[in-house]
Amino acid sequence: MTVAAISLCNVGKRFGDFTALSDVSFDIADNEFFTLLGPSGCGKTTLFRLIRGELALDGGDIDIPRNARIGG
Repeated sequence: MTVAAISLCNVGKRFGDFTALSDVSFDIADNEFFTLLGPSGCGKTTLFRLIRGELALDGGDIDIPRNARIGG
């Protein structure tokens, strides 16, 4: 069984009346290469800013171990 290094569960983010992310859930395993693809405005940057702690969650949980390396 692979243990998730980063786990997102039902993550949500709103900006006023606009819902940027709703119920996003996934796990990234230790040493797994992960990319996020999508069109402009679909929430990729918002999701990464939430993972990095630059934005506050409006719902859900993000679990990241203290020793996790995010980015290049």
